[in-house]
Amino acid sequence: MYNNQPAPKVNAHQEIQLLLHDIQIVKNVFISDLHCAYLSDESTAVISDLHLGFEEEMNLHGLFLPKLQLSHVEKMVDSIIERYSPEKLIINGDFKQEFSRNLPQEWDDIVHFVERYRERTKLIFVRGNHDNFLMTILKKKNIDLVDSFETENYYIYHGDRDRDLRKMTILGHEHPSFVLRDEIGGVFKIPAFVYNNESRVLITPAMSFFSSGTDVTQSLFSQEHFTPVLKKTDPKKFRVFGLTDEFGLVDFGMLGDLQSSSGNPRNGS
Repeated sequence: MYNNQPAPKVNAHQEIQLLLHDIQIVKNVFISDLHCAYLSDESTAVISDLHLGFEEEMNLHGLFLPKLQLSHVEKMVDSIIERYSPEKLIINGDFKQEFSRNLPQEWDDIVHFVERYRERTKLIFVRGNHDNFLMTILKKKNIDLVDSFETENYYIYHGDRDRDLRKMTILGHEHPSFVLRDEIGGVFKIPAFVYNNESRVLITPAMSFFSSGTDVTQSLFSQEHFTPVLKKTDPKKFRVFGLTDEFGLVDFGMLGDLQSSSGNPRNGS
């Protein structure tokens, strides 16, 4: 069911490297080691949970962080545009960090982002739960903020609101990750895509540099989902694709099998 994107004709070593960058989960839908979903029939890339301005909010609470978020996001988006040349880039919620106002860093980072990319691709902003005041900034650039984005084949929204699952539904919000534990107690948390073929729902990982993610072996089995609509899905039917620095995308298999084989839903080994 899960096929790698056809690679150009290269030598064997190069082909192995290329196969790790993209995995086709269904027709026309690819997940990428660049933290995006690429919809080839729509020439559209979907990303989520950038949380620009995170450093300034943390600074206000006494935690002083280097400003890494914007440069990290730019590097990823530059690579997405270089690899896929998407006609549209959908930012599926939580573009900014602060709930209750627009911080100065958010203004600067958002304006910079828009000016950097608006001539290279069509930017579509979908509202997330952190984006209460984002419209004030986007309006200055004559850009709309929508609650969802829908085409003939896809239904895209952030996931914080209790909406339907229909067509191929693409969500953010959950910040999915997968936890691996070794025999001596080492813990490794990696961002992940999760896809449920039965419900036809794909959840993308957070693009934020500072997001460690939420362990799906716990969150997707919880009765109190971050993402309300997931109550309508069978968590065991989600397939987990981890994002690793060493190997790119790794298919860890079905979440139900991982749980039953380990005897402990937190143990991904």
